[in-house]
Amino acid sequence: MSSATSTPQKATDSASPPSVGATPTGPTGKPMTAKELKKMKRAAQVAARGPPAVDHAAPGLASPNASAAASPAASAGPSGGTSRHRRGIAAAAAAASAPPPPPNPAHQFFSHLPVPRDPHTPDALASDKIHPVVVRLGVLIAQGTLRGASARTLGVLEAFREVVHDYECPPKAVFWKDFSSHISPMIAYLETCRPKGVGVGNAIRWFKGVITRLGEDDGDHIPVATAEASQKAYLTEAINSYIQDNIIVAGQVIADFAKEKIKAGDTVVVYARSSVVERSLLEAYRDMQARSPPASFSVVVVDSRPLHEGRTTLATLSAAGIPCMYTLLPLASTALSRASLVLLGGSSLNSDGALHSRAGTAVVAMLAKEHRVPVVACIEAFKLSERVGLDDLASNEVGTPDSLLNIPTARALELPKPLPKNLIPLHLLYDLTPPDHITAVCTEVGFIPPSSVPTLLSKGAGLSA
Repeated sequence: MSSATSTPQKATDSASPPSVGATPTGPTGKPMTAKELKKMKRAAQVAARGPPAVDHAAPGLASPNASAAASPAASAGPSGGTSRHRRGIAAAAAAASAPPPPPNPAHQFFSHLPVPRDPHTPDALASDKIHPVVVRLGVLIAQGTLRGASARTLGVLEAFREVVHDYECPPKAVFWKDFSSHISPMIAYLETCRPKGVGVGNAIRWFKGVITRLGEDDGDHIPVATAEASQKAYLTEAINSYIQDNIIVAGQVIADFAKEKIKAGDTVVVYARSSVVERSLLEAYRDMQARSPPASFSVVVVDSRPLHEGRTTLATLSAAGIPCMYTLLPLASTALSRASLVLLGGSSLNSDGALHSRAGTAVVAMLAKEHRVPVVACIEAFKLSERVGLDDLASNEVGTPDSLLNIPTARALELPKPLPKNLIPLHLLYDLTPPDHITAVCTEVGFIPPSSVPTLLSKGAGLSA
């Protein structure tokens, strides 16, 4: 032990600079220059540190075992204590060698999904790039006041119609180029409020195409004021045609097709709320009453927490005089055991025939197949998507977890707060119904099997006005 510590000490003594007052001399006896003195001091400091510890397992990071095996001369500084630098390396190595915490499935599989965000209304209103109508629409969508793919698509197109009406093209600017740049920040703002979805995305893609087609005839041969007015009128008429053909008339045609499947004495099961399904049931009841007043059918409304959208459907159908029964999703199997038909709405329909709809729809379709009840998905063609998915983990949305945890009618069932650290609430808004659980798809072109969705997509269904 003494020999291990004596070597650095001798090296320190031999390499130490001369005492104060003595004339420093070199090996030849001549006075040393300032450069040679500085080099000698640096060599003395290096010798005082001792040889560096080497860790072959992790280059650049000393492990605790390597630090413990190093000689005291390697761990001792000029004062004989452990240096702060080596203590930091040892602490970092200990933290790196500690076992990582168990991964949370919610972080692994759902961290990519969009979460509810504040629409930043004051900043949007203060900006001169976003129309006030678009700001109001974004707030309604973010708060959930405007819900449903058809309602959101209708709201976006009506907002764009107001933007077209109030737009003024700057001097010496091309209308269609400047307007395309003018509307891009508004689309981006709506995306921050909530993901567009397939229906709104198809409508925006169609509208951009209409704007681009204005460049085919930029109106060089007519006055600028007349050209701008005609182009704004063209865009307004195109929006009105899209709304009329792809949303209003399409919903009416689907209702005419779907009501033919409802017979007197049937029990129809619906889930949550769909405007197309509501219209189909009202049309069927109205026609049945016109042909034979005693004839009727009943509806079972299946609903689920936390949105309880089925209550709106129940109120609408009950006000029309249709016999209804209301139940929650856990009791859907009991209702489906005596059902004749299941009518489902949807947010979008994938090219493989899978239905993207409100969470719980897949459960109802699966139970219907178990009880051998036909399932008809009523959906407009502008909601068709080219995507294919085995599950709904890639294109879902995360809702507010508080709405899922709060149970106003049963406070005893609520979890105590604060929640445990290893518990993360997850509220997914949509699920994916496999095409095997869907008997037929009812669109404005008629009834088709789920496997025929690519045929409609190839014809550009829903992308033209």
